[in-house]
Amino acid sequence: MEKIPAKDRFSQNVKSISTPAELLRDVLRQFGMKPERCELKQLSGGFMNANFLASGEGQKVVLRVYATDNHTAQKEFDLLRFLENDPVTTPRVFANFEAQNRPVVVMEYLDGVTLEDRILSGEPLDPSIYEAIGRELGAIHKIHFERAGFIGPKMEIGTDFDNFSLFIGLFIEKTLKDLESRPDKLDLETNQRFRQLVEDKWDLVVQSELVPQLVHCDFNPKNILISKGPDPKVLGIIDWEFSDSGNGLIDIGNFFRFSYDYPVEARERFIRGYKAVNPNLHPDWETGSRLIDLGNMCGFLERKEDYQKSFRTARAVIRATLECFGY
Repeated sequence: MEKIPAKDRFSQNVKSISTPAELLRDVLRQFGMKPERCELKQLSGGFMNANFLASGEGQKVVLRVYATDNHTAQKEFDLLRFLENDPVTTPRVFANFEAQNRPVVVMEYLDGVTLEDRILSGEPLDPSIYEAIGRELGAIHKIHFERAGFIGPKMEIGTDFDNFSLFIGLFIEKTLKDLESRPDKLDLETNQRFRQLVEDKWDLVVQSELVPQLVHCDFNPKNILISKGPDPKVLGIIDWEFSDSGNGLIDIGNFFRFSYDYPVEARERFIRGYKAVNPNLHPDWETGSRLIDLGNMCGFLERKEDYQKSFRTARAVIRATLECFGY
């Protein structure tokens, strides 16, 4: 697989690049903090939304300013409140409101670093962290729902689809059809090989969906905060705006998409931690997780914006997956 540096894999969302200073001051005022007594610092990460650390008056909080509508902000706020009662490590949330027509969630600041930044730093990292991350994901996937669907505000599950894996398969087929007219995004030969792989193998993904699970849908090193120091702990799983009820293998596929980022023992340690918490992992999880992650690649390629970094990454993952399966 083509190795792409972590910071060059994805384009920045055009709506989250700039956040007016007056909007942030308004957020602080609504939350009860005096802007003139606070220091603001933009935090790294976040494709759809912008995150700022506000420090002052004896407290530190994160201001999460959404590029989307209030539905997404309310969904994430309600989900994080829901998870306070479950053994999943997440930041606490304090408030949800609008400022200058932009949805905002104020949440706990976790004083750590993302797993991605820690890996990139080159500092020694005890492999036990991968076991701890596996335990976190196992706990997430132990949360089951009565049906599959998009999660909305108040933890309500939508009726958009009955089977998450079938939904992703149909989405891939539609996207590949649409991309026939955009060979600059995905050439026609690769498109056809991709379509054949899905036609031949997608039943394996559908069969792996044992029960509707809580799915993070963006479970990767950018969204895993760990403590600083030589023996790091998981501080929190962040950025839940894409979460669904569906097939948890998409989270494993996402996490191991760039497996060359990790030491060789990471996969074994991760799965050991996962199974210690949640033994109901499908026996063919490696195949299913790699295939279903292709839905994420189509999600990148279907975007109308000119996100060249994301397009390049999607093509690299697709071609590597085709090669892995002999297509």
